[in-house]
Amino acid sequence: MNNNNFDSNSNNPEKLEIHECGDVVARMGDYVENELLRPERLAVEAHLNDCPGCAAFFASYKHVIDSAAELREPEQPISVEVQNRLRKALNTRLGLNLSYIA
Repeated sequence: MNNNNFDSNSNNPEKLEIHECGDVVARMGDYVENELLRPERLAVEAHLNDCPGCAAFFASYKHVIDSAAELREPEQPISVEVQNRLRKALNTRLGLNLSYIA
């Protein structure tokens, strides 16, 4: 295993295996935005297919993003109160340390 917690399959350099759930969570935003390179995207998808916990987290994550997109119009900024509530939820659920907006 390498420092990224995923291994390259020696028979296929395009195939990666992600071993840690944290590595999937760390790539979730890029995965949803379709910004991962093909080998990483496939590795995330394989992990999601094999890990019920990550699959449930992904479904919840995607639901929040989709719901937020439906709730606001592009020209309306998100209020500081809503931004801070979202930061608090992300800090709690993902163990992040996002600062609050004054």
